[in-house]
Amino acid sequence: MRYLIVKPSSLGDILHAMPAVSALAKAAGPDSCVDWVVKPAFAEIPPYLPCVRRVIPFYDKEFRKPFRFLPAALHLRADLRREPYDAVIDLQGLIRSAFIGRLSGCSVRAGFALPREHFAVRFYTRRLKGHEKPRHAVDVNNALMKDFLGREDLDFSLNLPVNERTAERARGILAEAFGGAVPERFAVVAPGARWETKKWPADFFSAVIASVARREPGLKFLLAGTRDEAEDAEKILAKSAAAGLPVASVCGRTGVGELMETIRMSSLMVCNDSGPMHIAAALGVPVVAMFGPTDPALTGPYCEKKSVFVPEIACNRCFLRYCKDSRCHAMVDPETVAAASCKLLMERS
Repeated sequence: MRYLIVKPSSLGDILHAMPAVSALAKAAGPDSCVDWVVKPAFAEIPPYLPCVRRVIPFYDKEFRKPFRFLPAALHLRADLRREPYDAVIDLQGLIRSAFIGRLSGCSVRAGFALPREHFAVRFYTRRLKGHEKPRHAVDVNNALMKDFLGREDLDFSLNLPVNERTAERARGILAEAFGGAVPERFAVVAPGARWETKKWPADFFSAVIASVARREPGLKFLLAGTRDEAEDAEKILAKSAAAGLPVASVCGRTGVGELMETIRMSSLMVCNDSGPMHIAAALGVPVVAMFGPTDPALTGPYCEKKSVFVPEIACNRCFLRYCKDSRCHAMVDPETVAAASCKLLMERS
């Protein structure tokens, strides 16, 4: 059986889909294979699943340009039709993702009966359960897969083997950042997020690092994130250096695969609601995460070893990307976060 998965973005969304795709491949048997439509920025992630044979890039920016839409659609159509699929499964639930499924020419196109954009159902030949009640994004995808296969006994366990080539590059970046050698124990601190309202201030993370460092003298700290998040990282780095704390930064220096292998090597993740948080959760690395405008019950770290902080304020879970009031960020105590971090480190050692 050949399946096409449409889940172009984001990093967290792709990771949330992986248990369902893994279960699909296990149920279909060893001769099955999966191709995955994804944005180029995240192309390194789907192949961590052994069942993924081919990644098909979706250049979404081309689709947004009036004079580039048709050539981009025709190019993607040709790529999708290189060989036939038994079924296409749209796990994104948007009009554009449903349209991608239609471009494949496959006669079986499955998606959510209640997608994020309702018009998407027009492109589906099978409308499946998933979004019928509030639940975590992973459970939503798993419910859709149960309905697609007509089975309740699916194995959603996730095994993401080390990519040795990528891990070697990550070790080189780490060794350079720490002045010559990869530390035996280090915590990754990811101060960035896509929304401004999700981002706790740099001073907050500096305070957490300082408190954890006092309690865990042998632990080192690594600031990770994109080039756009380097400014906050530099503030944390400068403050930590002034205090003599063992902090390094690789912000903007890792691709998504190298970030994944770096987090795998770490002892702990401290972060906002962000892509790195979902990587740590998928790899079983303990997570300490801050949530303000979003709901951890829906998109929190999907793992056992975690500590999630939500400010006690009436307007939390507001889902606003911008807000003039930052009270929610001030209502999480760095010392409490540091204590939770040390507890997770102790449980792991």
